[in-house]
Amino acid sequence: MEHYDGDISAYERRNAGGNTTFNIGENTGNIAANSRDFTMNATTYKDGIDPAAVVMLARALRQAAPVLELPEDDALEFTQLATRLETEAAHGSPDPSRLQRWGSSIIGILNSPVVSGALGSVLAAYTGTVLPGLPPA
Repeated sequence: MEHYDGDISAYERRNAGGNTTFNIGENTGNIAANSRDFTMNATTYKDGIDPAAVVMLARALRQAAPVLELPEDDALEFTQLATRLETEAAHGSPDPSRLQRWGSSIIGILNSPVVSGALGSVLAAYTGTVLPGLPPA
């Protein structure tokens, strides 16, 4: 198995079993539709963001919201932001700028004086890891 980020029409490798394997850095569709003996490994990261990790983050944020004991308005905003993150990440091609904007708002709430304890800091750090390029937690 090899990794190739160039034009796949110019690259083909057959393994000992006669199967073809392509590893593609960013996929925008199904390349192997209706094919046999074909393996496709496509990374769905876009601009350094893994949508599956963002979905997991959003779910963790919503689950943690009651424990954070946020004021009612902040709790509502926090859960709405988490829901937006999940919805956008679950979409076929998430918009990194939206994810970044909502992630920054979440970190802002987590770093605000209304959140006390270690959980807020841990979630802020986790958010910054999943959504690279955000201001430090």
